[in-house]
Amino acid sequence: MGGRTGRVARRISRDELGAWLLKRNPATGFELPRAGGVAESWCVVPGYRSELMARGDKVILWVSGDGRRMVRGIWGLGTVTGPVDREPSVDDHAPAKLVVPVELVVLGQGVPAGELVAAGITQLEVQRLPQGSNPSWVSKEQLARLLPLLPPWPDRERPPTSS
Repeated sequence: MGGRTGRVARRISRDELGAWLLKRNPATGFELPRAGGVAESWCVVPGYRSELMARGDKVILWVSGDGRRMVRGIWGLGTVTGPVDREPSVDDHAPAKLVVPVELVVLGQGVPAGELVAAGITQLEVQRLPQGSNPSWVSKEQLARLLPLLPPWPDRERPPTSS
């Protein structure tokens, strides 16, 4: 048994993956882009899950925390845009971070965790293991249940900017 809850995050496969779920606690001081803005990269923990992430995979942003700065729940949708890579460390003593390139559009209005529970969505990994690391995941079945609660998925990669 792992962690304080006695629960262990189970191993997943690409066959059952509906979307990756990336978490952020606003109390950490990290600022999200404004509604409609796009996050272009996200730190992930080394491991088999980050190795499974691939271009074109769907991504969901989950805001966690105590709800003082933002309501807990889903606040962004997007896509993985490339392979996970190491970000060089700015400190010689700190390990390099793993970063996944994404096009993660911040929603103007999130889907609060309470609204998910009211819709009977109670078994997402982030609900069962809220202290888990990035990336978490959503199964194909869970994603199908989430889709009616979400705005249309941004399904395009951002066009290159012209100079």
